[in-house]
Amino acid sequence: MDRPNNNLESRRAERSRAESIRAEKNSLKTRIWTGVIGLPLLIIILYLGGFILVIGVSALAFMGIIEYTRAINRMIRPKINIMLMIILATMLMATIKLDYYFLMPVLLVAVIIIFCYEILSGHVGIQRSSATLMGLIYVPIMFGHLFLFETINKGVYYMWLIFVIAFTTDTAAYFIGKSIGNRKIAPLISPKKTIAGSVGGVVIAALSTILYGTILSSYFSFVLPWYLYLIVGVFGSIAGQCGDLTASMIKRKAKIKDFGTILPGHGGILDRFDSILFIIPLIYIFAKLTIGIA
Repeated sequence: MDRPNNNLESRRAERSRAESIRAEKNSLKTRIWTGVIGLPLLIIILYLGGFILVIGVSALAFMGIIEYTRAINRMIRPKINIMLMIILATMLMATIKLDYYFLMPVLLVAVIIIFCYEILSGHVGIQRSSATLMGLIYVPIMFGHLFLFETINKGVYYMWLIFVIAFTTDTAAYFIGKSIGNRKIAPLISPKKTIAGSVGGVVIAALSTILYGTILSSYFSFVLPWYLYLIVGVFGSIAGQCGDLTASMIKRKAKIKDFGTILPGHGGILDRFDSILFIIPLIYIFAKLTIGIA
């Protein structure tokens, strides 16, 4: 008597799996096409540098701060003032561009402004002010560090290293995790990410970084020991994955799938640049420590 019902449920389950597979394939195609269009644009911005880099990075930061604010405002009351965020983000990014050594004093001024605003608004608590401060560090300060590579001799080679590590980690982790991944690395934050994918991402990123260093030494007279590329590749990949999981943690708490929709197949700016944000300051430190060697 139950057999027809079982057959119906089985057909429904198969149909659901087929639709899920089809949707995943369409999403992958969209991601690829977005990359085909977006990657050349990114290459042009990084290659030209100067005013174009300032405009490009500033646009990314401001879109990112809006996405962050909208996500956080789904979780807290009272809400973050978006205009205050934009003003303070502009102040911090301008400081990084004009004189990096003033960043810490200006950040402290931003802290004073944030808490004065909180006090004058009549609310009791530090949740909103803490989230505002975190957003300023997480988005404009992280993005703003891209300006600093133009102040370093041959800094463009270091800047490209950021994207080599980020893209190879993401790609390797996705395909390796999908092929052989079983155990989840952080199931409560991102159920699809696996330990195998994470380890595979680190290994491939490290090898790709060494390859990148070999190309630089062979064709661009930029020579660093291979083991330095190995070290920065490993730690850069780990940092990038932590950045990815940090963004996932915020989205899960805010109960949203993506930060935005500006990049088809990827979501918002923070969905695409989440891992890159955590790699940027790490590579800047690496550049400052090794620039005398190259």
